[in-house]
Amino acid sequence: MYGGTLNFYDPVQYTAWLPTASIWSNSQVTNNLADRLTWQDPESGEVKPWLAKSWEISQDKLSYTFTLREGVTFSNGDPVDAAIVKANYDQHGFGDKALGIPADSFFANYTGSEVVGPLTVKVNFSKPNVGFLQVTSFYRAGSILAKPFLEKDLNGQGQAQNWIASGPFVVESVNGTTGITLKRREDYNWAPTGSGHEGRAYLERVVFKTVPEAGTRVGALQSGEAHISRNIAPYDEETVGAQGGRIEAFPVQGQTNKLSPQLDSTAPITDKNVRLALQAATNREEINQTVLSPSYPIPGSILVQGTPQRPDAGDALKYDLDKANSLLEQAGWKKGSDGIREKDGKRLRIEIWIAPYYQVAQPVLELLQSQWKKAGVELNINATSLTEYEATQTARADSWALVQGQLSRAEPDVLRSAYDSTATNELHNPTPDAKLDELVRAQAFEFDPAKRALAVQAIQDHLLAEGYMIPLYDETQVFGLAPSVHGFGTESTARTWLYDTWIAE
Repeated sequence: MYGGTLNFYDPVQYTAWLPTASIWSNSQVTNNLADRLTWQDPESGEVKPWLAKSWEISQDKLSYTFTLREGVTFSNGDPVDAAIVKANYDQHGFGDKALGIPADSFFANYTGSEVVGPLTVKVNFSKPNVGFLQVTSFYRAGSILAKPFLEKDLNGQGQAQNWIASGPFVVESVNGTTGITLKRREDYNWAPTGSGHEGRAYLERVVFKTVPEAGTRVGALQSGEAHISRNIAPYDEETVGAQGGRIEAFPVQGQTNKLSPQLDSTAPITDKNVRLALQAATNREEINQTVLSPSYPIPGSILVQGTPQRPDAGDALKYDLDKANSLLEQAGWKKGSDGIREKDGKRLRIEIWIAPYYQVAQPVLELLQSQWKKAGVELNINATSLTEYEATQTARADSWALVQGQLSRAEPDVLRSAYDSTATNELHNPTPDAKLDELVRAQAFEFDPAKRALAVQAIQDHLLAEGYMIPLYDETQVFGLAPSVHGFGTESTARTWLYDTWIAE
């Protein structure tokens, strides 16, 4: 059971190793390098001990006090103690201008941490933050790294070879943006509560490699060249099974995969009736049945199935072409000779760029293009490389009307991170929606489960009533596994966790 090298093929290059980066390819790797204070069970949502063996929440809900495990060390031998946890959280909560590191939106209302004892740290907030316990389990915000890493500037922290952490694997070598090799840490002995075993990881080494071609990744599984391939296309799922491998699909808890209107654009998307018409013109059942697979559930909420306190959207996401046509007529858009609507001499044309992070993005958008055309809307799809896509998104041309994306976190506070005008502000609203700000902030103060469920429902009601998001499908990570792979799993947002994985040759 112990030993062996696992080959992991990924379609996306490794372009940023920042702890707060959410690039799919990189996070499959870094999740195995850095431990967190807690572990969130991906099925139950329960937060369990990891580097912290226990914790207490103050009566006023403004402080979390963690007691750490004894004997935990970073790969350079430094101890994992209260002081280093404070240093990590302070860098997240406040940022570091001198190092070019911005504050982390997941640390809302953070006022600092205190070292109460060598292994006891108290984390303080100015306002209650019900989602913070889950933050301590989250790979993006909760990873604990050693002092030499924290002293690096933003560029230095973006280099994998600088990662010094306490996880079950360490970086052995980096091959530019196309590969990285991890080796087992032999003295690792502090796995999360509920793990399949204790002590060191089973695998001796893991080789991650960028392989963009879908057919090549599938063929590599069949030949034995690859043990795991990520982002198996829907049309290849049956092929993998027929060749002796197996498909394992994991829900990416958090926001459903959706289109976000960019309200600072000059596109017609700034018209509420147009947004609501696009919502009604989107046939999610057809998307699922035509270009996806059962691995991708049809969205029935703004949150993915399994996400704690996920509200039900009811009929708000129902396909209704008549409603779409009526809304566009009300907005003054009249169908032209070719069926595309016009107003004031301009066509109802919406620009979108294919998000290269998602395996199914292009076929989904192409089907959506035909769906919206029935309502008289021209969806123009632009394709570009990952580097060009990110540059274009940063430049934010006036025509940038819709962005496909999904913010993952198995906690409804993901909605505050996404929509608070002082956080990510996904809508790029030049005039912040005061009601939306109030709603997403209010849920973070509510510790009573029943009251919080109502608060999350109110956020969903407002987002859908304003046409602020167009759900497409429940985000899912689909992995193809060779028959020799056992014990494979992920954390709560479908990032690979290889500690319990082993190979039977």
